[in-house]
Amino acid sequence: MLADSSNLPLTMFTALAERKDLLMALTDRMGRIEWVNQAFAERTGLPFDELTGQKFFAVLGSNSQLNVQQTYIREQLLKGESFKFELSFQTHDLRECWLLVDGQPIQDAEGLTIKYAVMSTDITLRKLTEKDLEQTRQRLKRLVESVKLVPWEAIGATRQFTYVGPQAAELFGYDLANWYEPKFWYSHIHPEDLPQVITHHQTVAEEDDYIVEYRFLTADGRWVWLRDIVNVMKSSEHDTQLLGFLIDITERKQTELSLQEVLLRLEQTNQQLEVRVEQRTIALTQEKEKLEQTLEQLQKAQLRLIQSEKMSSLGQLVAGVAHEINNPVNFIYGNLIPAREYTQDLLHLLECYQHHYPDPHPQLKAEIKAVDLDFIVEDLPKLLASMNVGADRIREIVLSLRNFSRLDEAEFKEVDIHGGIDSTLMILQSRLKFKPDCPEIRVIKEYGQLPLVECYAGQLNQVFMNIIANAIDALEESVATERHLVIHGQAANNGQLTISSPTIRISTEYTQEQQVLIRIADNGLGIREDIRKHLFDPFFTTKAVGKGTGLGLSISYQIVVEKHQGQIECHSQLGKGTEFIISLPAKQKRS
Repeated sequence: MLADSSNLPLTMFTALAERKDLLMALTDRMGRIEWVNQAFAERTGLPFDELTGQKFFAVLGSNSQLNVQQTYIREQLLKGESFKFELSFQTHDLRECWLLVDGQPIQDAEGLTIKYAVMSTDITLRKLTEKDLEQTRQRLKRLVESVKLVPWEAIGATRQFTYVGPQAAELFGYDLANWYEPKFWYSHIHPEDLPQVITHHQTVAEEDDYIVEYRFLTADGRWVWLRDIVNVMKSSEHDTQLLGFLIDITERKQTELSLQEVLLRLEQTNQQLEVRVEQRTIALTQEKEKLEQTLEQLQKAQLRLIQSEKMSSLGQLVAGVAHEINNPVNFIYGNLIPAREYTQDLLHLLECYQHHYPDPHPQLKAEIKAVDLDFIVEDLPKLLASMNVGADRIREIVLSLRNFSRLDEAEFKEVDIHGGIDSTLMILQSRLKFKPDCPEIRVIKEYGQLPLVECYAGQLNQVFMNIIANAIDALEESVATERHLVIHGQAANNGQLTISSPTIRISTEYTQEQQVLIRIADNGLGIREDIRKHLFDPFFTTKAVGKGTGLGLSISYQIVVEKHQGQIECHSQLGKGTEFIISLPAKQKRS
């Protein structure tokens, strides 16, 4: 039958005829079937002969929905215009199906409609899905409306409610219609709580979700506390919808108020007890003063312990050793002069004896030869002179030790900074000398003209000791590292040590801002940035266990910054070395 319609533009219609998901029919001007495809026949369960001549909408079913659509279909057929509608019908096996029916007119050369091409698409799955979603929505709605809270929806810009759960009427006593009035909600919020509610609402464009608590006036004149949980739904840049729940938290708030009253009473009772304790404390004033003095002594002892670190034992030991050594050294030094005089007298007496008795007894001659008297006469004055030089050296060392410790200087004094640095270098002299595993460490001093500086001299000497000792450690470690690389053939510079002359450079200067700058730099391997940031942290150390406590630089920072209102900085570059810069005011500010 399709072939008989050769005058119609049916190329596309023919191409789609074999699709099983499309129900296709060719009808006359009044909708009577002239041809159907295989899918249409299978869906209706009727043969081609029985379908021919019947109206297509009558074939698809006779339920109420079809009756509603028939008037519309007839009007479109009479006008010769296209039509489209959704239609449900039962198949021959009693299954309900939904079709989207689309009828397009076929016109002759004069533009008159002579036939209709009707295509129906199965939309049963979509309809069933919509039905399930609606049922789910209704179940959720019933579930929400059954709980003891009030769900609501509102327009974001105005907080105008578009939905309020029916629980609102039971909980607050107002008709639901009242809630949809523009100013109803705002007008029933407690005046003291309204500003914070408005603030939250005005910033809704910037927030995702928020929770606000406020008092709300009920229909019977009670103020109830509400917890308003608001979810912000942004459908577009300028279109925001609010979803939320109102929860009555009055009982919880009343409990909180009761608790506050109890706490207030407890505070009042506590104040009364404090008064009584204060009254009793007056009778214990003397004991309190003793305890305060003891506490102050303990605090001072704690401060000394913290500030000493590895210098704590060294400072005490240095002063003690210096004192103990000083007495016998003075004894030796004081007796060297008379010993030299006695020795010269004895040698002169021996010379006179030899002059007057040139030919002694043979046994005496043998004894003189055995002890090599001539060598003793020549070497004994030299020996006494050497002992005198050694005693002078010991006295210099003792003086440096006493100058370094300065345990008797607990107050600010004007001191020579250079003297403190020199004393520190004297104590560390043994570590600067040549050793089998490390060449001699040179110390270059570039001292400027400095005034006397007001400071705690002993504490500053501890700072110099910590920094210079760390510099020596760094140089020894750098030399050891490079030697290891040389041994394994990984060193640069053709396998030679780049730190052939480890050096510590100490320079001082006095600035126009009346600040004394002390720079202590080494040419070691430098410090990594992640380590440098933590150098002044308490207990931070990169040394092996037992070789460092991690308190030296931390205590140095406290001494410079807290005790002397100065500054201490560390600058380091890998492969170049490290420099510590200490800045101290020449004069301390008086509090």
